Amino acid sequence: MKHHILIALGLLMAVVFSFRLANALIVPGLGGAELYLFGGIVIAGALIFFGLKERRDARNREAGDDA
Repeated sequence: MKHHILIALGLLMAVVFSFRLANALIVPGLGGAELYLFGGIVIAGALIFFGLKERRDARNREAGDDA
């Protein structure tokens, strides 16, 4: 169940931060706001990655119990 939460939260964050970053990049110049938004995308990617890793581990634990 933990992996579902991590993946869902990561996907939601990725969509929100990507949309806001796309809007921020339209305005000329780079600053702290763009860095903040890019950091949010990195954190969202990490959540998705660790959620998928947790899912893989949960599946391996289930497969090991059946044998």
